[in-house]
Amino acid sequence: MILSLALAAAAGGLSARVDAVADRARLAGVLLVARGDRVLVEKGYGTVSPGGGAMHDPRARWRLASITKQVTAALLLRDHPAALDAPVARPGGPRGATLAVTLRQLLTHHSGLANPDDTPAAAGSLPAFYTRAAPDLGYCLSRPTVPGSAFAYNNCDYLVAAAATGGVRGWPAGMTMARGMARGVPGFVGGRPEPAFRLAAFGAAGGLTGTARSVFRFDRALMTGMLLLPPLRAELWTPEGGGSYQALGAWVFPGRLAGCAAPVRIVQRDGEIGGVQTRNYILPDADMVVVVFTNRSSDDFPIGEIWQGKGFAFDLLSAAVCGKDMA
Repeated sequence: MILSLALAAAAGGLSARVDAVADRARLAGVLLVARGDRVLVEKGYGTVSPGGGAMHDPRARWRLASITKQVTAALLLRDHPAALDAPVARPGGPRGATLAVTLRQLLTHHSGLANPDDTPAAAGSLPAFYTRAAPDLGYCLSRPTVPGSAFAYNNCDYLVAAAATGGVRGWPAGMTMARGMARGVPGFVGGRPEPAFRLAAFGAAGGLTGTARSVFRFDRALMTGMLLLPPLRAELWTPEGGGSYQALGAWVFPGRLAGCAAPVRIVQRDGEIGGVQTRNYILPDADMVVVVFTNRSSDDFPIGEIWQGKGFAFDLLSAAVCGKDMA
């Protein structure tokens, strides 16, 4: 009984600190904070529309944006562990045809593939690639691959990686690939509804939808070894080096947070499509998860980076992980 009261009091203190950070930043979105298997905070903040009205519901379904890449990388590593450094099959090519790049090079954006962001802007300024009903692999493969090329962030890398391995199997519970015009919670850019696009066109690079709770469940499956055995998880979370913290589908780095005596290892996945931003922070050594969704663009609500030592993300993780009162 005494232990239960102590745990409840600790959770209440964490919730109050997180609320203070969210309220001060005027977050419009959803937060989830968990330690171990226990969800300590799962709340909606602010209104869905900048003009007021319905409040954010923590159970709502969102586009996961590039958290999809984190999931794709984990599932492809689970299903093809021996193929990470072998040339991948050419999607749609004759049997036995391969591309020069490896699965690892695709998952770390060193491929030289054509980039959807280079397609002409459609109405509302989004690249035309994202107005189609499905990913355009033909466009992705319209330029020869350049194995080991310099890092260039490119959604085609993950679209080709998924297609070359026969597709991603078994999306985590609660996550589904967008179809038709499904987009989840609507986004806003500059206080206005976001431009039109088809989330389905992002496929294995950004097309998943789900709740904050479904992201947490995926994280726990990784953290506990249910999804990947420890050696494969270590492979997933090992930065490529050479001054880069990029791992497979995420960035892994030592984060300096206020209130923690030493740097904290952070597995971070960012996402933004239209007017929705997503963040997934896994802190393996602290046994914690922090998930953030907001339906305001990065110009309207800058989440910030941990290395900046200030801003929303820094304050949130300092409060949640290190117990720092950021008021």
